[in-house]
Amino acid sequence: MVKLLDSIVRRFKVQAWRRQGRRFYVCHVAHENDRAATTIISEYFKQAGIDFRVIEFGPNGNRPELKECLDDRTIAILGYNQQLDNSWINEENFITATVKKNIPVIQLILDHPSSRWPAFVNNPTAFNVRYTLVSDYCRRYFHRYCLPTARTAVISAPFFPGGRVHTLTREAFLSRNIPCLIPLNLRRIGGTQEEVEAQIGKLDREIQEAVREAIESARFDLENPREVHLEESLKRRGRKIPNALMHTCSRIVEDMTHIWRRRRVFEIAAQFPVLIQTDLPPPELLPNAVASFRSTPEWTNHEATLARIKSCRSVLSVSLANDALHDRTASAINAGCAPIVEDNVIHRHVFEPGENALFFRYDDDSLRRCLETVCNDPEHAYAIARAAMPLRDKASIRYVGFHNILDFAIK
Repeated sequence: MVKLLDSIVRRFKVQAWRRQGRRFYVCHVAHENDRAATTIISEYFKQAGIDFRVIEFGPNGNRPELKECLDDRTIAILGYNQQLDNSWINEENFITATVKKNIPVIQLILDHPSSRWPAFVNNPTAFNVRYTLVSDYCRRYFHRYCLPTARTAVISAPFFPGGRVHTLTREAFLSRNIPCLIPLNLRRIGGTQEEVEAQIGKLDREIQEAVREAIESARFDLENPREVHLEESLKRRGRKIPNALMHTCSRIVEDMTHIWRRRRVFEIAAQFPVLIQTDLPPPELLPNAVASFRSTPEWTNHEATLARIKSCRSVLSVSLANDALHDRTASAINAGCAPIVEDNVIHRHVFEPGENALFFRYDDDSLRRCLETVCNDPEHAYAIARAAMPLRDKASIRYVGFHNILDFAIK
């Protein structure tokens, strides 16, 4: 009953906004990743019949173009990660300016909060600021170690408007010339593996040991939030650390887990005729690789990858968190590819193993079997791709939690 009433309130509010000529603003740095996220938000607003405008700004923190947002007709302002918190209009912090106008600001944190929260240094606790996270696990971390009293919600919309195939015939699928696309970068927010290793070396000895132990135990865990391993490792040593250090250590565990997993994927995939797009091809794999490695921008940029997926029989991707569906997996479904996914919490919720996706783990030979299927048994891969396609129109995963954007603006 409560959900029904909330839905009715939203519908009437949207109608009122239209009559009043009011709009949302989506503001971000001029970067391809931010533009990609904005395409999804734009599609949602269009379908909801809500007026909106997009403002792009440069990397410099002084952003006078944001003055436009401080209009009486503004419903709310959306920004990514810490960008709006670090924006200024001349000498005034942008969030401070929105407080004076009582305009809601919705900060969409698109990565694990441990990597982004330390950059919120100007006005993160303003009463008009709300936060969205990409998964329940990320939200758990945010409330424990970032801002426990903040208004938060989980928002996830991994399906980009482009890249969708309307039909998928057997002949068209079998004619695709890339058995599997693996678009995974190794450089993380904290840097390369060597750079993150150097960061570990700057911690005191006991914290180093706790972090390394957490990294080792997190590698194979496809069930839990990764900070659980760090929490348990610290507890065994009787150590409590301040939140600022927790962010550093958690981000290191996140980065090193992703690097290890991706390198493990490359080690196995290098033995198959697949296409690997990555920023840092491991040099030890290149001389004897059957796979093709590509690392230049024309291969790895978002738009080129989205277009290339239509030429692939399968796409392999990994999750930001064990409970987060990645946009590359959604793009695979959109394009009629067989998804190859980690055997984790979100994928067991969305897919049926062996029916509409191929599952792999890091502690057995399941990844090898997945790649053998898509490379050597295209008929089987076609059946999986066909079975996955209906998921792209499933409301429960297409716009997860997007109604919270409207609720944050209403209440």
